[in-house]
Amino acid sequence: MRTIGIDIGTTSITGLVYDLEQRKVLHRITAENSAQLPGRVKEWERLQDPAVILHLVQGIFEQLMLREPEVQGIGFTGQMHGIVYTDAAGKHVSPLYTWQDRRGSVPYDEFLTHAEKLSKDTGYPVAPGYGLATHFYNLGHGLVPIEAVSLCTIADYAAMRLAERADPVIDSTQAAGLGCYSIPNGVFDLEAIDRSGIGTELLPRVVQAGTLVGLTRQGVPVYTSLGDNQASFLGSVPCPEETLLLNMGTGSQLSAMLTGATGSMEGLEARPYPGGGILMVGAALSGGKSYALLEKFYRQVIEAYTGQSQEEVYPLLDKLLGDGPLATGGLTVNPQFLGTRLNPEARGSVEGITLDNFTPGLLAHAFLQGITDELYAFYRSIEQIGSGVQWTRLIGSGNALRANPVLRSKVEACFGLPLTLSAAPEEAAVGAALHAAVGAGGIPSYREAGQYLG
Repeated sequence: MRTIGIDIGTTSITGLVYDLEQRKVLHRITAENSAQLPGRVKEWERLQDPAVILHLVQGIFEQLMLREPEVQGIGFTGQMHGIVYTDAAGKHVSPLYTWQDRRGSVPYDEFLTHAEKLSKDTGYPVAPGYGLATHFYNLGHGLVPIEAVSLCTIADYAAMRLAERADPVIDSTQAAGLGCYSIPNGVFDLEAIDRSGIGTELLPRVVQAGTLVGLTRQGVPVYTSLGDNQASFLGSVPCPEETLLLNMGTGSQLSAMLTGATGSMEGLEARPYPGGGILMVGAALSGGKSYALLEKFYRQVIEAYTGQSQEEVYPLLDKLLGDGPLATGGLTVNPQFLGTRLNPEARGSVEGITLDNFTPGLLAHAFLQGITDELYAFYRSIEQIGSGVQWTRLIGSGNALRANPVLRSKVEACFGLPLTLSAAPEEAAVGAALHAAVGAGGIPSYREAGQYLG
């Protein structure tokens, strides 16, 4: 069986054809996500044009169909939490408010932000960037289009449009990313949402993972989308119950499968996993972005000295890291430069500076160590919730890990486990393709999907 997976990321969109029998990607296409829109009013707005995204998705799908016309399904994944409003015809009537949009952190009153107010009223932790926090702000500021009859994620919007239907549906992995979703009951908590005064009429209908959305014009079945974290786990991890997944892209995440979590802990998120169970996730807003910040700093210094614009200077950072020990010389970097989910106002820092250790090389080491330490702190918290679960494997995914062997070494040293990179670099798109295969019946269950990884 061959299926298509499409991952609608914040900066790029990737589509691929996956062959179950050969356990490998046959074709892949990646396009820059050129849909960014300037903020209309405020600097904290992060908007994208759904029309541009849909055009790119349709182009990728059509190119893949030319190469592999006999595919038996298409699955989507993409940036979680963000929302787009749609009308009765299933067309967008707003920009995409991405997961990076910070309107939820805007003060609601002198005591609470909009996200904090929504969390207090509903009893659910709702972070800025979550769809319902964004919707709560938009309602209070007259920004919900009068034509809107629904809201959904961008991946569910693309699935709906390719399947030529007018109403979006959503599975638990995406619904939980909007906020106020009851994992035990498998539904939005309508009573809690009503308490907030924002109403529930625009919420998409929640369906089971792998539900058929419809058929494309070419007759290809389209299945509900998966959250990108769950899709990456599905597309990376051969043995879910015994494996930690460490993803390092623009942000970073540590994910562990728990079949029966005994509690929760501040700073961690419980996310539904398709087919049952949950992923316990520690998510940092600034992962690879932190290292990119350091690269930008060094590049600006070089440009100021030479008077010439520079390309990326990551090769210089590689040279500064060298082949020596992983030590930081006592420098400590807190990489929370974008804040945290729970505290958007948190900021990063560099501490422990002495006359001897403030060097370009040690600073580079300290940045990478700080990124690693933030994820390891999540691991220690997950250990406490996991009630004695022993994880024996550590899978790494994301471009930041693939491109930086020193970072990989720091991760192995910190976690005390060998790090294995995922078989394919397009983990989320592979997960979406496997998800489509489960929906189409080619894979018996989501827990068995790891057997089809290369």
